[in-house]
Amino acid sequence: MNLYQQDTPDVGEASDEQTMSFEDYQEYKASCEHVLKQSEMAERLAKNPDFITLIMEDYFTREPARLGSLMASGRLNESNFQGCIQDLRGIAHLRTFMTTFIQKGIIARTELENLEIARKEAFDNNVVN
Repeated sequence: MNLYQQDTPDVGEASDEQTMSFEDYQEYKASCEHVLKQSEMAERLAKNPDFITLIMEDYFTREPARLGSLMASGRLNESNFQGCIQDLRGIAHLRTFMTTFIQKGIIARTELENLEIARKEAFDNNVVN
């Protein structure tokens, strides 16, 4: 089980599967923990002063402004204009990539909490029965 596999139901979506084996539980928990670690790395990176200056300010802010200004100048041939578009797409992809890690971490944290609640309920039911 992988939290972000294509063939798994979306978070909150009903599933035909009513029970989870202990092995499935362990695998799903490990997947959530892995995603959470990636999210924490992205959050730490986003707080790093060098990263903030080089990537957040220069690459995500100043570079798109420079490229947009260059494109608006009318001085580019079609090939260079298309190159600027490709550069802007690359910047957007990296920004989305970084943001996605943090968003996935929020989901993984909730999934881990829900998984622990389900594990405790299953354990309590097995102890009582």
